[in-house]
Amino acid sequence: MFRFHSLIAAAVLVALLLGFHQYQIHQNPCYGVLRLHVVANSNHLDDQTVKLKVRDSILRLMAKRLEKAENGVAAYQIAADSITDIEQTARETLTAHGYDYPVTASVGSFDFPARFYGTQVFPPGEYAAVRVILGEGRGQNWWCVLFPPLCLKNLDQDGDQAGGVELKLKVVEIIKERSRLNRSAGRQ
Repeated sequence: MFRFHSLIAAAVLVALLLGFHQYQIHQNPCYGVLRLHVVANSNHLDDQTVKLKVRDSILRLMAKRLEKAENGVAAYQIAADSITDIEQTARETLTAHGYDYPVTASVGSFDFPARFYGTQVFPPGEYAAVRVILGEGRGQNWWCVLFPPLCLKNLDQDGDQAGGVELKLKVVEIIKERSRLNRSAGRQ
């Protein structure tokens, strides 16, 4: 009788642990995520600019394809099936902008640093990703989340990145603020 109760208790404990493990997986923002990672040839301004052009081309290509994905596994498979097209799209974009260095695209698990997407935090760790390396791949990189479509939501109707980044220099901001304060002090 004692053995029967022990077996039932062990089975209940295993079920609870498996349920808790599944809960943790589904609450983890890393679960079911597919990222896009584009690495520039170098940090030269031209290479960084064309990296963003390649990014936009790949996002346009993948936007329609990933609409069909119901989960991260499906998104990964769609990306794996599209890897030749991704590489070709990157090459065509480079050629259109006057570059002829090689492109290497792959799908796999890669380490990423922590990243914020709006209010959501993606901790550092290993993520499934599409990685596109341009030329020597020695430049700064760019990444986002392809699935769920966090970076695809930033595309405007023409397929270009909407919004953008506003570049500010702290020294310029300080000078502007002091100038504003001096003008307002002179009026009093």
